[in-house]
Amino acid sequence: MNSKDSGTSGKKDVVKQPEIKEVLNNLSKEELIRIIIDIAKKDITLKNSLIVKYSNADDGQELEKCKKLIDSIVRKYTGREGFITYRQNSAFVSEMEDLLDKVRDTDDILLALDIAFLLLQEAVEAFQYADDSNGNIGFLVTETIELIGEIVTDSADLYIDLREKIFNKLVLQSDNKVFDGWEDYRIDILRLCAEFADVEELRNKLRMKIEYSVNTNLGDEYKRYSNERMLKILFELIAEYGTQEEAEEFIKANLNFTSFRELLIDKYMKDKNYHKVIELALAGEKKDKQSAGLVSKWKKIRYEAYKELCQKEEQEKLGKELLFDGNFEYYRELKELVTGHKLVFYNNIKQELKKDKGWHGRNMYLKLIVEENDLDELMEFVRENPRIIEEYAGMLENKFKDEVIEIYKKYIKAAANSSSNRRAYQGVCGILKRFKKIAGKKNQEDVINELICLYRKRPAFVDELTKLNK
Repeated sequence: MNSKDSGTSGKKDVVKQPEIKEVLNNLSKEELIRIIIDIAKKDITLKNSLIVKYSNADDGQELEKCKKLIDSIVRKYTGREGFITYRQNSAFVSEMEDLLDKVRDTDDILLALDIAFLLLQEAVEAFQYADDSNGNIGFLVTETIELIGEIVTDSADLYIDLREKIFNKLVLQSDNKVFDGWEDYRIDILRLCAEFADVEELRNKLRMKIEYSVNTNLGDEYKRYSNERMLKILFELIAEYGTQEEAEEFIKANLNFTSFRELLIDKYMKDKNYHKVIELALAGEKKDKQSAGLVSKWKKIRYEAYKELCQKEEQEKLGKELLFDGNFEYYRELKELVTGHKLVFYNNIKQELKKDKGWHGRNMYLKLIVEENDLDELMEFVRENPRIIEEYAGMLENKFKDEVIEIYKKYIKAAANSSSNRRAYQGVCGILKRFKKIAGKKNQEDVINELICLYRKRPAFVDELTKLNK
């Protein structure tokens, strides 16, 4: 009997699969428990996660459960190779982040901190056994330290003995060897101790701790940045709880660090003591002569001081130095300082920069002639550097139309010659589109046809070029 005879349509009825929630709702408590146990037996991480999240135990047991969970997550993702790949990194961090919720949900502050420190230690260690190209592990470390900071901040109104315990935990954690090579994280923890600086005894402990660490690392140039950060914590304590004289003396005692020199300069700037600013800046230039960036910083500060003192001769001399060091913004100010003919000043600067064959000199020379719309000099520069024709064709086309077109053509042909894949071919076609705006459609078509003929054995290139003619 066919389907028509049987009165059916010939199509099979689609049976809707029940939702999992519906299925589970029909099961007994015992059946649900058995299912969860079976799943947990196959997934040790899930088992430990459930225990951490839903069981009640004393502090020691809670900490041990969290430790087991962390260990199981690490084992799950490191596998036999002992390494977490880039692809597994996000999932690993996601599971580790569940411990942050545990920290937030733990009412006992000391226990919450212990769990956070467990997580923090493992997260820092993970840098050694995981590919963190995406920065997820670094984010987990930062997130954990921020959460510890929230706990510390919320402890301001607690009893003194509990605050002292929290403080001691932080100090102890800052000595953890896991931070060897990760000094920024160590100092982040140490900085949190300053939240307890309102208690004189704890403030003195922190001060001694920092002073000991700094003195221990004094001869180590690699620890210079760490020392500076710790000294800034110490300075904040002195500024908050000491006298103004103590704070100023502390700054002066640490002028070999950039941030403290800047602090004192800022103070003198506010006091309008510009002679002191100049003195400090000059000393900074001498001390940091091996660092071009810092020397430039101190010169710029000194320039502002000369400006405030209306010492135009010194200002002009230093402004010229800064200009030749690659700071073009000083050209306009120098031009304003000139009392003679502006064109003579411009030509003198131009000739000096033109003779400078260094990278800064060439760059400043180009910016200068563009600033002054010196088309003859710009055209000469483009002749010597045809690769920049695209950038300046619009400026030059009215006065040097034919030459601009010819240089543009040579530039296009050179780009075509060095291209070897479709992406590069598309790049050449992009240049041709811009060329059309300068040279017109006829010139563009001539170059396209020449390239099609020249590269007929490169079908992908011909394909891209043909598209332009449509």
